Amino acid sequence: MSFTPSTFKSNLSAAGGGARPSLYQVKINYGQSASNSVSLSGTQTLLVKAAALPASNIAPLAVNYAGRAYKWAGFRTYDNWTVTVINDEDFAIRNKMTHWMLWIAGQLDGERNTTMGDPSVNGYWEEGEAYVQQVATDGLTVGPEYKLSNLWPTELGEIAVDWSSDVLQEYTIGFCYDQWTSS
Repeated sequence: MSFTPSTFKSNLSAAGGGARPSLYQVKINYGQSASNSVSLSGTQTLLVKAAALPASNIAPLAVNYAGRAYKWAGFRTYDNWTVTVINDEDFAIRNKMTHWMLWIAGQLDGERNTTMGDPSVNGYWEEGEAYVQQVATDGLTVGPEYKLSNLWPTELGEIAVDWSSDVLQEYTIGFCYDQWTSS
């Protein structure tokens, strides 16, 4: 088989032109039920500037036998997931994440009450879910969707303030999760 640029271009065109890293959507939800759930609204999801399709690893499990280490497939692990958010003037997304973190770990001064994190009292679960979906180049069809389950924020990044800067404020949110599945 000979390789030609026209063959490459026609194969790539047949595959929709290739997936673009800038065409995606992210949804983040947490809450006990649809009536009590908290999620990013449609306009807020557009402020998620960067995310990633989640990774997974299978760590080798070394078993020693006759003076040698033999490697077997170990457990699947999932790295933390980070998103970059463009800050709006209302701090809406940041306030939602701060609120979520308060329900998980208590108030900023360390004080906790018995209703914090209790879904029977306040209607919020500590864990949520996120969806990352690739969008096709036509903007209409969507590619595979990755669901991150049992998700909760571990880190709310700093926001730089600087008189000499004229860019929009950005910050990161780090999440821990148990597993991901894809459609």
